[in-house]
Amino acid sequence: MRFGYQKGYWIFRFNGKQVFVGVNEVLCILAGIILFFAMEVSGRDDPLKEGYIRRNEYGKGEEEIVLIAEGIGDANQAMEVVFPVEERRYTKEQTKKELEALTGRLPDLILGENPSTDQVRTKLNLIPKDSKTGFHILWSSAPAGLIGYDGEIYGESIIQDQGQLVNLTAEVSDGYGTSKQISIPIQVFPPLLSEEERQKKELIEEIVRREKQNRTEEGFYLPSEYKGGALSYRSRDETDSVWLLLIGPVLAILMRARSASQEKQLKKDREKKLLLDYSEVVSKLQIFLGAGMTIRTAWERIVLDYQKLQERGEEKRPAYEEMLQTYYQIRSGTAEGKAYGEFGRRCMLQPYLKLAGLLEQNRRTGTKNLRYLLQAEMTDAFEQRKNFARRQGEEAATKLLIPLFLMLGVVMVIVVVPAFLTFF
Repeated sequence: MRFGYQKGYWIFRFNGKQVFVGVNEVLCILAGIILFFAMEVSGRDDPLKEGYIRRNEYGKGEEEIVLIAEGIGDANQAMEVVFPVEERRYTKEQTKKELEALTGRLPDLILGENPSTDQVRTKLNLIPKDSKTGFHILWSSAPAGLIGYDGEIYGESIIQDQGQLVNLTAEVSDGYGTSKQISIPIQVFPPLLSEEERQKKELIEEIVRREKQNRTEEGFYLPSEYKGGALSYRSRDETDSVWLLLIGPVLAILMRARSASQEKQLKKDREKKLLLDYSEVVSKLQIFLGAGMTIRTAWERIVLDYQKLQERGEEKRPAYEEMLQTYYQIRSGTAEGKAYGEFGRRCMLQPYLKLAGLLEQNRRTGTKNLRYLLQAEMTDAFEQRKNFARRQGEEAATKLLIPLFLMLGVVMVIVVVPAFLTFF
């Protein structure tokens, strides 16, 4: 097997066959693989995989944890659970030294999604700190056990139709010993939970219980099992990094498709320019031959005139570039007839193949009426150029229809919408 490189492609040759591999495509695939392994390495540092929750340090505020618990029930199902984790609390000695002045007021609404205080089934909005003033708020309830410190309702044991009256007390403190108690009567009813919600609630209760047991510690461990089944955890924001492996191949395919599309467009543009230049080339050949020049001399004159235009910065034209290559072939010793034939095959268009055939035939048989044949060919070439220009105009007009239809749609909306509004 042999290996080579050419114009952005690695070329592998074996058993007489060639395989082209784009350098950019290989780089895209390698980039996808690197991203995959980077995500895998970064995901190994997730503390949730060990069932450990790290709380905020002193004074950083409460944090709400959202995670996916796996292994719930007999089917080992996964479900999303949400629970609060308070900041790391000070001991009594630290509290006396670190407590700061707080100001604030109690919010007017604590109902959350409940319709009124006479019918409370879902979590209450018991904020631990007023965001406007910084006052701390401590909640308590009597009888205890029906409303959690975070506002969660634990009313499973309450009779459904009767409910239970709970006196909810909020103690607002400014940090200097000044406090005020506000009592709010709450009629608590049992929540309407599905089996999945019940399992989720029990899991959250266990997590909250563990969280309460060691609030002076740096963190705590999540439960490792639920009703005999093993539990595992992962962050809700954790993403599956396997899809990163697909980025490279997809980008490689898109780049290959883009290269193919560009090559196709370049070929199409080249054919258009060749067709536009054909009538001009035939016309110049016919004029120079009519002036008494030979085919080779006329060819050389056309090429030299084109080179002068290139020195002035004119745009390159594919037809004249091919004629220039043919001119160099003839000067290097290639037979004229063969050079003209290769010229037609490189252009790959029927008019140029016909012109090359006429010139090649003239070299072999010495056709005397070449001027008249070129005159007829020039007439056909100009007719083809007019038809080509007409097609180009029709294509441009067709493309203009799209914005016209869009404008028509806008006008229709402007006219129709007010008319409908008058009826409704």
